[in-house]
Amino acid sequence: RQASRATAKMKKKIAASLALLAALLRRWPLALAFSASSPPSSGGGRRRRSTGHSEELVGELKRTKHPKEVFRLLDDYDEDIDVYAVTTAMGKLRRFGRSREALRVFERSKQLGVALNVFAYSAAISACGRDWERALALFDELRRRGMEPNIVTYSALISACEKGGQW
Repeated sequence: RQASRATAKMKKKIAASLALLAALLRRWPLALAFSASSPPSSGGGRRRRSTGHSEELVGELKRTKHPKEVFRLLDDYDEDIDVYAVTTAMGKLRRFGRSREALRVFERSKQLGVALNVFAYSAAISACGRDWERALALFDELRRRGMEPNIVTYSALISACEKGGQW
């Protein structure tokens, strides 16, 4: 009996999520039609020169124990920042409860010309928290840059809308 109530509750949540996703998809019908006819893209932006230190930076970012270390590493490895370093830094900052700083890293990486991909945008959308309007703006930007959203992107967007009371 308890299991059937839990199943019913889960079905309601899934139905609500699907309804929200359908509403979101209705908002971008032309973009969806365009993306169906074009190959997926890893995103815009110029490619940055890699000096081979990106893997070292990502490894150090994964081992950080404090948010200040994240920023120090990003400063130290400024020329070696790539999309993997950006997403790792953003994830680490979010785990430290610093979502605003994670979004600043994302914005700064765009200024530096890092070629961001759907994973970086998904991390940024996830960092929006209750700011569902910003999450939608990032989603629109992702689509304009020719990237194909994935399940993580949609999940982050739905979560932002739910947290922002737009459920």
